[in-house]
Amino acid sequence: MKLINIINNYSAEGEAPRFYLKADTALLRNNDTFYIPDGVGRVVAMPHIVLKNARLAKCLGERFATRCIDGVMGGVTFTAIDKLEEAQREGLPWDEAVGFDHSSALSLDTLSRDAMLEGARFYINDELRATIAISDMRFSPDRIISHLSEAMTLRIGDLIYLGSAESFEVKAGDNYKLFIGQNRLLDFDIK
Repeated sequence: MKLINIINNYSAEGEAPRFYLKADTALLRNNDTFYIPDGVGRVVAMPHIVLKNARLAKCLGERFATRCIDGVMGGVTFTAIDKLEEAQREGLPWDEAVGFDHSSALSLDTLSRDAMLEGARFYINDELRATIAISDMRFSPDRIISHLSEAMTLRIGDLIYLGSAESFEVKAGDNYKLFIGQNRLLDFDIK
């Protein structure tokens, strides 16, 4: 299983979706607590709508991409921002900053594809901090799937984090919740 993170869905950067990959050890499941890693500096959180891939896909046309979406999940990615800035300055890979263990929270529940049209809401300590709407994204889910399938073979179970318009500094003691429609998909603590 691949974890694929779209990075330019809310920016003017690039003509096509840009992405990076994470290992499956980056998954934080079961609403487990996220422990801020020692020695990495500042960490930020970014809420996402996540697509679960349902089919093997290679060089798939955009009009067929809908068939690949098995369901929609909620996610939050964590980035060691100081490490990321250092890697970008030095032209190094981002892996250490974005791919560390448990750096991608993922909901247990999977909703139908249509649920993503309701958008997502992200709360920190029960305060609404971000809303995510598919209509605000630069690239549609179908365009993203088609583009990814040209770059690599998509497999059943691959997870596509669609991107985030905002990031939030991670603080010990906080609680994160993410809803899609009326469904609470994530509810976990930061330590």
